[in-house]
Amino acid sequence: MKFNAGTLQDYLVATLENAQDHAAEPPQLMYLVDQMDRIFQEEIFGREFNASPTAGVLVMNSYTMLLSGVRQALSGHVVSTFPITRTALESACYAFIIARDEKKADIWFQRHASKTAHKDCRDAFTVAKAVKELKAINSGMAEYVQAYYDASIDFGAHPNRKSVIDHLKDTGSIGEDLHGFELTGVYGRNSWYVNFALLACVEVGQAIAFLTAASTDNHPLIHERVEVFQAWMDAKNRMAEEINGEPINYTGPMYSSVLPPA
Repeated sequence: MKFNAGTLQDYLVATLENAQDHAAEPPQLMYLVDQMDRIFQEEIFGREFNASPTAGVLVMNSYTMLLSGVRQALSGHVVSTFPITRTALESACYAFIIARDEKKADIWFQRHASKTAHKDCRDAFTVAKAVKELKAINSGMAEYVQAYYDASIDFGAHPNRKSVIDHLKDTGSIGEDLHGFELTGVYGRNSWYVNFALLACVEVGQAIAFLTAASTDNHPLIHERVEVFQAWMDAKNRMAEEINGEPINYTGPMYSSVLPPA
């Protein structure tokens, strides 16, 4: 076996050029990302957030990690978007857990105090625990959060088959004794995969926005202004089916059911 890998400088140039090109001419689905950011600014950050300061800090951490996921998608290195967006979702889940029981904040702060404290924190803060609590508010969104978390592990947050083999291309024979394969790390400007990663960012953004709104009592986004959230979901669903080329029979996040062009 022989490797032929690009250099660090090659990678930095390719990802920087993609980001600059996308800043000058946004990719197809960037308007959905911009819509997501407007909703966060107007519906989440533009309103009072009546929860513990610790929950508030975790919400902000979730949002900044979400922005980092978008930045990574725009770089063209789409697989590495998913570890970032999974962390963003986990931060929103932690915020929700603390908002539901403020005593959990002490457990979170004391995580590194001892081995016992570390175990207690690991036990208290899981996506599954947040999903269980969220079911009492909206069972559909609880399933959505769990499904996104699970799919993110398949698509890049762990080195599973989908995150590796799905980006491998057979390039044919090389001489008499070798056969070539190419593993794509960075996809080009406005490519299908870049837009796929942006769709995944929007979907986790919807999960994060709902968790954030559910972390405070009677938040308008999931009560009297729920039509804003539903319209956002509907717009994303329409675009996902458009780039898929046909209606999607799906459960959980739509990106996991969207297929690349043959």
